[in-house]
Amino acid sequence: MTKDNNLLIKLQLDGNKMLKHLDHVTKWNNGELIYPIYIAFSPSSLCNHTCNFCVYHYKKFEPIYFPKDRYFSLVDEWKKLGVKSIFFAGDGEPLLNKGAIEMIAYTRNSGIDISMNTNGIQMTPEKSETLVKSLDWIRISVNGGRNSYSKVHGTREKDFDRVIDNIVKLVEKKRELGSEIVIGVQCVLLEENKDDIEDLCKLLKKIGVDYFSVKPFLKHPGTEFNSEIKNKNLIIENLLKLERYSDDNFSFLLRENNFKSENFSRPYKKCLSGRFMIEIDARGGVYSCGPYIGEKRHCYGNVLNQSFDEMWKSERCQKVMDYIQNSLDVSKCMPYCRPDSVNSFLWELKNPPQHVNYI
Repeated sequence: MTKDNNLLIKLQLDGNKMLKHLDHVTKWNNGELIYPIYIAFSPSSLCNHTCNFCVYHYKKFEPIYFPKDRYFSLVDEWKKLGVKSIFFAGDGEPLLNKGAIEMIAYTRNSGIDISMNTNGIQMTPEKSETLVKSLDWIRISVNGGRNSYSKVHGTREKDFDRVIDNIVKLVEKKRELGSEIVIGVQCVLLEENKDDIEDLCKLLKKIGVDYFSVKPFLKHPGTEFNSEIKNKNLIIENLLKLERYSDDNFSFLLRENNFKSENFSRPYKKCLSGRFMIEIDARGGVYSCGPYIGEKRHCYGNVLNQSFDEMWKSERCQKVMDYIQNSLDVSKCMPYCRPDSVNSFLWELKNPPQHVNYI
């Protein structure tokens, strides 16, 4: 790893930051009630793209938007309960919710950290000022270059230029305001876009984003799409060479370990992360993690018809937690799921190795 890819270490894209929350960990380990540190939130259940690899193809994309006023009251509640961060992403495009920008600003003003994943189409210059003032980081999903973008995203060819222009304006606004927002672009490597990665990398560096990361396609059991990359090892070897574009202001990040999914194995036998991190969809459903959005067995409750605290302490929530921790076969879950690293940490805490004093 070059010195410039220290950004990968700082961002901890493939790890966890549980050591920074040992107060929560200690309470949890002692059997005390804790509230989530991190909430992935879906302002919208609709997306304006139909990416062929999307993990949410198993569900319907419908024009359902989380109500702005209810979100405001939830933020007030989460602030009192000690929630630390909210990530706008989920099963639709966040910025399709007309209240998303106000929701983002309200979160920042509350003192809760806020970030977002977006395809960038709705990331207009008019919204840029609030985004760069409010977000800790933003990750724009650009899964192809000029030759492959529209095919992968299932959209118009001119949308590539529109997204790139929106990114340019966002970077300009960041510089104008002296913002510390981290602007990243992420691409899922597919057979369809593999030949465009280097040109996209050079373009993004020229624009001035902070990083460009490439990760593998990970198939959800409920989706039919698959993408077998020909000469995969050679492609990865060549992608690693793109680290030469990294410098003090830009990093190319190949999430190399995640490409080894055929050798992926979980060191843990149970999913223990449910009290630390959750997903909320646009319908108000609260879930254990993203790949299970829509599955009743993984739904703790709904925050549109009760307070978060009531839902969190409910019999239903505890019942679902018990099912996930005691009955879910984690070997059948998607590899490299978001809670994976947190689960590894918690599993070792509950199941320590022998002779722990020999550090």
